[in-house]
Amino acid sequence: MANKQQGSGTRRWHRSIGVSTSLFVVLIVISGLALNHTHKLGLDKYHISHPSLLSWYGLKEPGQLQSFAVGKHWLTFAGSQLYLNDKHISPVTNAVGAVSIANMLIAASSDELLLLDHDGSVLERLPWGPPMSGPFEAIGLLANGLVAVKSMNQLWVADEEFLSWQPIEYTSTIPAWSVPGSAPVALHQSITQQYRGDGLSLERLLLDLHSGRIFGSIGILVYDLLALAVGFLAISGLVLWLRGRRNGKRNGNSQNSRP
Repeated sequence: MANKQQGSGTRRWHRSIGVSTSLFVVLIVISGLALNHTHKLGLDKYHISHPSLLSWYGLKEPGQLQSFAVGKHWLTFAGSQLYLNDKHISPVTNAVGAVSIANMLIAASSDELLLLDHDGSVLERLPWGPPMSGPFEAIGLLANGLVAVKSMNQLWVADEEFLSWQPIEYTSTIPAWSVPGSAPVALHQSITQQYRGDGLSLERLLLDLHSGRIFGSIGILVYDLLALAVGFLAISGLVLWLRGRRNGKRNGNSQNSRP
């Protein structure tokens, strides 16, 4: 009688824990299979754009977006990133402005100029460093098409090859300074989505789901407990199988011993 009660109790625990952990096991299996084929499935290239998930990971919006019209294109400074139209170009710091000359686009941050072609490829990065100068304050074009910048209230003009800079007086000429424009709303929405989504790939999400890290330290603890529960299922299942086998042998022996 005691063995039957123990067996009944073990079955109840086995059944209850099995039902409770079934979702966990399915999640582990599916995420594990997917992660084993990351490159084939392109999980590292697909980025999550759902606002709730991005907020959960602390991926905030870029804040103020400053867009500058350069010919037929827009150069946009979004947080610490630069975009040509909705294509990510490069990290930058402290937006200043952007201009277009001949077959080149020029984006100015506080400490460098980025020379780009019209496809967004970075041709050259020019650090700013003439003597007795501070950070860039503005960038613009002179009437003759040369690029001018303002630094510490001093006007500087570059040669056509950007090999040297010469200071000039404000009284001689006034550049057409670059100022932010009103870019299409859809462009800003696309850039904002990319800015947040680039930080969370599907591979990262599945890895965190597989390990429980998506829920922080509590998630790891819960997953540890669930792993122990799966271990209990394996042990209890083995115990029930051995008891069933032993009881079957006993029943068979008792039937054979009857006259």
